Amino acid sequence: MKRENKKILFWLCIVFACCICRKGYAQDVDLENFYKPNFKVTGNVNANTMYYTSNMQNASEQFTYLLSGNLNISAFNFSVPLFYSITNQGNNLGYTAPFDFNRLSIMPKYKWVKAYIGNVSMTFSPYTLSGFPFKGVGLELTPRSPFKITLMGGQLLKAVSEENASGGIPVYQRFGYGAKIGFEQPQYKIGWIGFYAKDDVNSLNITNDKGVTPKENFVNSLIFSTSLIKNLNLNVEYALSVLTDDVRSKNISGGNFRDKLFSSKESTSFMNAVNVNFDYNIQKSTVGITYERIDPNYNTLGALYFNNDLENIALRFARPFYQDKITVSTSLGYQRDDLAKAKKQDTKRVVGSINMNYRVTDQLNITGSYSNFSTYTNKKLDQFELINNPNVVQSDTLDYRQLSQNANVNMSYAFGQKRNQNLNFNYSIAGQANEQGGVIRKGQASTVQNYNLAHSVNFIDMKIALNSSLNYTSNEVAQNSNSSVGASVGASKKLFKDKLNTNFGLLYNNSQGNTNSSSVFGVKFNNSYVLLGQHNFNMSIISMFRSSSNAKKYNDLTATLNYSYSLDKIKLPAKKEPKKETKIVSDPVLKIKYKEKTHEGTRNEIIKQLQDLQRGLRPMPKEDSDELQHLLILATLTPDNETFKEKTLNYLKEYDLNNDILNRYNKYILETVKSLEEEMIRKDEGVENDYVMALGRVNKHKMYGVNEQDVTDKISYNSYLKLVERKNKKLQPLLIHRWMLNEILILANTAVEEMDKNENLSNFNKQELSHFFKMMKDKKPDTQVIEELKIKLIPFYHDLAIKNVKDDQVEFKYLQNN
Repeated sequence: MKRENKKILFWLCIVFACCICRKGYAQDVDLENFYKPNFKVTGNVNANTMYYTSNMQNASEQFTYLLSGNLNISAFNFSVPLFYSITNQGNNLGYTAPFDFNRLSIMPKYKWVKAYIGNVSMTFSPYTLSGFPFKGVGLELTPRSPFKITLMGGQLLKAVSEENASGGIPVYQRFGYGAKIGFEQPQYKIGWIGFYAKDDVNSLNITNDKGVTPKENFVNSLIFSTSLIKNLNLNVEYALSVLTDDVRSKNISGGNFRDKLFSSKESTSFMNAVNVNFDYNIQKSTVGITYERIDPNYNTLGALYFNNDLENIALRFARPFYQDKITVSTSLGYQRDDLAKAKKQDTKRVVGSINMNYRVTDQLNITGSYSNFSTYTNKKLDQFELINNPNVVQSDTLDYRQLSQNANVNMSYAFGQKRNQNLNFNYSIAGQANEQGGVIRKGQASTVQNYNLAHSVNFIDMKIALNSSLNYTSNEVAQNSNSSVGASVGASKKLFKDKLNTNFGLLYNNSQGNTNSSSVFGVKFNNSYVLLGQHNFNMSIISMFRSSSNAKKYNDLTATLNYSYSLDKIKLPAKKEPKKETKIVSDPVLKIKYKEKTHEGTRNEIIKQLQDLQRGLRPMPKEDSDELQHLLILATLTPDNETFKEKTLNYLKEYDLNNDILNRYNKYILETVKSLEEEMIRKDEGVENDYVMALGRVNKHKMYGVNEQDVTDKISYNSYLKLVERKNKKLQPLLIHRWMLNEILILANTAVEEMDKNENLSNFNKQELSHFFKMMKDKKPDTQVIEELKIKLIPFYHDLAIKNVKDDQVEFKYLQNN
């Protein structure tokens, strides 16, 4: 009976959680639509075959096929996703795998109920059930109530005997069951996860188990997350894994409460895992801290692979800079193992990384990354080892450090009339060194560098694309070094109204090392064809020719044929409604309403109204004005009234868009000049004081007012002339500043609707309006547009000031205050 305690406890927890859902929620069902079939099928089916041949021994399987599909069938208010995969890839392995290569998954869904049937996988959390494929059923309930429930059960592994297993290592049949119950509120979430798995002892008749034992595992996990404080997110998970390494071992007699609760055996171990994740958003910055601790030997039968015996602390930071053009993210972490202090050596790691993305322009983008890993290993020497082996030097064996660095830079540039060309450069470097006793010895360092340059051009009118690339790799490992250089070229052409796309390419790579050299030459050919918009055929052939100074030449050929059929909303045909005949009236009165304004009259009268709008346009970029004129012409040339209304609305929408941009642009100008006005007024006194101080030094000099012909002290007079020169240099900035300030004040006190009449601003608009129109059409942020305006306006008015400023007597506004 004790053996059943875990199962009973597991299901009691589920029943209890379901019972406490005291509040019920009724399901709204639209009966009128419920009985309408609304039958629909979407998705795709694929058939893929591959043929491989080579003169090399132990080559891969010659012929393989894969039939797969991903369909969604819906009818009434139900939805049934279906996935299948059939292949022969596992037939010739020489052993039997404990899972199925051929898979069939059905996932029907109705409202908030979703089922998983067949060969499926589900994830509860990283420490319990984490994507382990199983054959069985699952259920996911996500009603409008705070409670969310997920259940699963099925076969995790199928039995494989010693004779049929890989490496002769048998596998027990294993079944697993799991539940995840959550209670979710807007500001917090709590949940419990339970997962139970057990091997069937009777599934194998083993004569030599080779260390394989039937296992049993019961994992419990508590999850909590909250966002009670604005912009702060906290996620916590604690998991307890109770793993019995051999279910045939004896039960523990007596024991503590935990042993009795879980019916512990002599091979049962209790292991813990905890993960705390903290994220805080400060404006555009994100700061995060992660703490993770996993006990030694922690394992769950619901995960394919697991890291354990580690403690990890990591700090993260991310923020955009420079008007969001630059994005930077960094992390710094510390990790250690040997948490139980039971290993002969312990390892500590310091991990740091930084990633940056810089969008210089819409055409140029730069990304970069750098990471640094430092691993410290301390070996705990046995004192008897030191006594018995006098050659062991304690200082050499206690201090070992491994340094690893990686860096990458990528630049992408798009150019051409329609940005039909792209140039990409990538550089990466990875270095590693072993330091012992504070010294990196010869042969204990390695460096790998890679350079790659790629170019592509697309001739849009000819429907031809060309691509090429160069690649160079340098590898220095210990005292050996080798390098490789390669290149590739390719071309593609679209034919038959873009239905056929054919590609051809060549590649070559040559490697040189200390002891050998090798080369690879390849030919690639690919064709894809689309039939009736839903049938896709693809055929590709690649042949590689390899040669080496130390090995026999060999070549291989891979041919692939693929067919896919896309089901795009196949549904029952709808009833066709008979078209109503429209009576034709000669020169009728039309009404075309756009937003709050209605254009009414005959066709010719409305055309005249549109022409008046066009003539009354405010100055705008020529290309936008021409576009409006083109839309107006299209409206006048339409053959019928319905098309005329459609084209007229197109014109009015574009007219309204341009008019709105002009209004916003003038508002941006006003905001910009008001900001400049404040800045220039703040600086005005400082600029004047600089000139006043320089003028004062001139006036106080003993040579002030002395004629040059009366000078007797040449040294003193030369110092006087230098002061005069400095005074004149300070005068020019003051005059320019005052002229610009006056112009800015005029603009700042001009009404928005009158700004177009300012002569200097009109000249500025002729130069820059097209640029700002594009920015606003691209929906750039207001702050970015205003900042760009400020950058453009200052040099424009500075140049005007240089041309228009006069050396008049300067008005001293602040002299009396000094």
